[in-house]
Amino acid sequence: MKLKKRPTKASALIQGASRGIGLALVDELLKNNADQPVIATCRNPNSSDGLKSLMENYGERLKVFSLDPTEESSAIKVAEMLSKQSTSIELLVNCTGILHHSKLRPEKRIDDINIENLIELFKVNSISAMLAIKHLRKFLLRDSRAVIVNLSARVGSISDNFLGGWYGYRSSKAALNQLTRTLSIELQRNLPLSVCVALHPGTVDTQLSQPFQSAIPKEKIFTTQTAARQILNVISKLNSTDNGSFIAWDGSKIPW
Repeated sequence: MKLKKRPTKASALIQGASRGIGLALVDELLKNNADQPVIATCRNPNSSDGLKSLMENYGERLKVFSLDPTEESSAIKVAEMLSKQSTSIELLVNCTGILHHSKLRPEKRIDDINIENLIELFKVNSISAMLAIKHLRKFLLRDSRAVIVNLSARVGSISDNFLGGWYGYRSSKAALNQLTRTLSIELQRNLPLSVCVALHPGTVDTQLSQPFQSAIPKEKIFTTQTAARQILNVISKLNSTDNGSFIAWDGSKIPW
């Protein structure tokens, strides 16, 4: 009698996993979910020592793909590879985000607005998540809960904005929130068990936040591992009533 092959458990996919919160999420999932495959994507996996180390430690449980979420052709290629492997996904987290680099700084006033910087911020912080989901959503579980999380930021809240400034980052995260909300409504029509949320991870000690940490109490700055554990704890408690919500790292709801 030929034994039936045991079905593979659905995967968790972390998009933007080369460093920071994304890498920490991959690490936590591998450490604490022994039978779950994890898929990590980022623009250049070969440049991530963290991913290389995890691949050495966990072998075939971790699959790594090159995905530039700002290029739709890149997302299509990853989807084609996942199709060949009969992949199913129960958790998809988009971690890609940008606040600054050598030629881009958060605006302090309207005179600082630069069209190229605005386009880059929207492309990375808003559009990239939708392009990835567009081609990866077909792998989401249909007969049980599937979760999509787009990492947002509290400064993307319109009603919570009392300080001004940071025009591009604030507005690109607000756009991500609206895109997430709209997606959550569509998914309910054909994936009624799915939950789609925008999630604020708090202030995390990453390259994104480091230039702006001086005014923040040290106890309110999370390590990437702490942030990853808090995010996964929130995810574990999500249910249908949370679909389309904007949620903080502690599970509280954030006003739009």
